[in-house]
Amino acid sequence: MATAKTARAKNISKEANETLDDQTVGLNEPAREEIERRAYELYLARGEAHGYDQDDWLQAERELKESQS
Repeated sequence: MATAKTARAKNISKEANETLDDQTVGLNEPAREEIERRAYELYLARGEAHGYDQDDWLQAERELKESQS
């Protein structure tokens, strides 16, 4: 059974996810799963501090876009 902490961590950013769902991912855009994975890594690296989910998502997206350029 997943703990509340794990459940919150996996729900990295509902708002960011909804925004991505409404957009078509282009050829140079990272996949949603890649962004989720990297954002989760950032969350873990910060010591699992809550309240930065949107920052993590945006940073992950930015990093992945830069690496694909």
